[in-house]
Amino acid sequence: MKPIINPASEKILLMVSKRLPQALLLTGESGVGLSTIGRYIAELHKVVPMIILPEKDEKIDIDKGVISVDSMRHLFNETRTKTVGNRIIIIDYAERMTHQAQNAFLKLLEEPGKDIHFILISHSVSKLLPTILSRTEILDIRPITIEQSEKLLDLLKVADKIKRSQLLFMAAGRPAELTRLASDDVYFDKRSMTVRDARELLRGNLYQKLLIAQRYKDDRASALMLLIDMASILKRSITDYPQTDTISRIDAVLDAYQRIEANGNIRLCLARMII
Repeated sequence: MKPIINPASEKILLMVSKRLPQALLLTGESGVGLSTIGRYIAELHKVVPMIILPEKDEKIDIDKGVISVDSMRHLFNETRTKTVGNRIIIIDYAERMTHQAQNAFLKLLEEPGKDIHFILISHSVSKLLPTILSRTEILDIRPITIEQSEKLLDLLKVADKIKRSQLLFMAAGRPAELTRLASDDVYFDKRSMTVRDARELLRGNLYQKLLIAQRYKDDRASALMLLIDMASILKRSITDYPQTDTISRIDAVLDAYQRIEANGNIRLCLARMII
């Protein structure tokens, strides 16, 4: 099934797919559908891809797993076997490759097997080695348009106008996120609470803000989502009421996001942002 892709990004994607490079890096906001797009590229080439995912205790673990050097060594051996036709290898959550694994993957790029193409998928490109980035063609997938989002909600049979408005705001043009929000009531309720907390962090008094920072101190993924929601609210306010102060607040939110994503202390990063 053809994924929903921003028209400008899709145009570039189809051009790149026609002359698929040895290594392609798909990046974009979390929830924009990168994994689906990676599989779609393989489908265009009529290839069943080999997919590498993070693991923990020899089991796939998206939340806490890593891609180890042993996975890369196994992959190196796989690429040395002879096959007929193209092979596409998708490395999902590529930023989860350990430092050793990244160096091992670099060797793969330097000594490629015949007719092998790598598709790396990552929402955190900064965690990849510069030497890997220099050897990959990077394609940034943009969020879909409001018209595309509305059509997707129609397909998902969401009729309630208030619910549609909430979904459109929370998903912010990310089709995979929009689909999950519309299909999972528990997740929708959790995200709704995060949006409320984001607004409180922007408008509440210092005591209320510190209470929220305390509540998120042990949940890195939720803290990052909280900051994404704050940035979305601020960006919307810039569109309606452009102010220099709002731009500086967005910078502070993005700085906190980068620090927390880099394993910084969540409570301290949030406190620094709001004080």
